[in-house]
Amino acid sequence: MDEKAKAILNEYLINISNFYAMLAEWLKDKSLFCEEKDHNINEKASGEYTAKKLIVFKDAGNQIAEICPVGAWIIGASGRIDLIGDFDQQILIYLKTKTLTTVSSDEEKCDVSENHYSPYYKGFRTSGWYWIEDRRLGKAHVVSKELFLDLLAEVSDHEF
Repeated sequence: MDEKAKAILNEYLINISNFYAMLAEWLKDKSLFCEEKDHNINEKASGEYTAKKLIVFKDAGNQIAEICPVGAWIIGASGRIDLIGDFDQQILIYLKTKTLTTVSSDEEKCDVSENHYSPYYKGFRTSGWYWIEDRRLGKAHVVSKELFLDLLAEVSDHEF
């Protein structure tokens, strides 16, 4: 794996880890608990690697959902994880702002320090995990505690 691919993969794994830490706090507030388990992924750009999936439990032995990494190389995003329950599945993607770098005619690098947002999704303004409400319309919602718990209820049929 080349250095660029390693950097992309490392960023993806860090984004997952940070997201799981936030989810663990949200779940604790609802008397749910979670456990991380290894999950193998094989992507063309990186080969096989291990990421963590997050299993969500109502109580011991009563799993209601899992958050499962899918990949770092996703068209239109910088990573994907799926929220999977017995009744449904929801896709969450990581979107990030980009700072453009241009090259002038004398081949000197010139940083353009303005953020450019994804042209694919309405509602995207800052880097983070998003749920796309309507793929056809491309309406993105940042994953907040309230949204996550709504999605968790939908996939698991668990009431909060």
